[in-house]
Amino acid sequence: MSFGKRIKELRTARGLTQRQLAELTHVDFTYLSKIENDRLEHTPSIKTLQDLARALKVDELELMQLANKLPAAFNALVRDKDARRFFRRATATIKGPEGWRDLLNYLERKQSR
Repeated sequence: MSFGKRIKELRTARGLTQRQLAELTHVDFTYLSKIENDRLEHTPSIKTLQDLARALKVDELELMQLANKLPAAFNALVRDKDARRFFRRATATIKGPEGWRDLLNYLERKQSR
């Protein structure tokens, strides 16, 4: 599914008009129309994608992937809902480099068993 079609699908599922979503995301409704109809020359900015994700109550990484705004190394992770949940939980829980090392050590010990 294209980025624009997904935005339209999410917007209509939430019962929003283009004008309502445009107000929530601080973009012009004609810009939103171009997004939904896949008529943009360039993909929206990261900030616009984050605003759309917040207003549409969807994970911003999903929108970033559809808009080709993610490094290729992250694409496989973003496609998996549980992987996104894991990383959201980890980044909210782990504080600092030592916490990431501890998690990595735990995963490596678990794999070696």
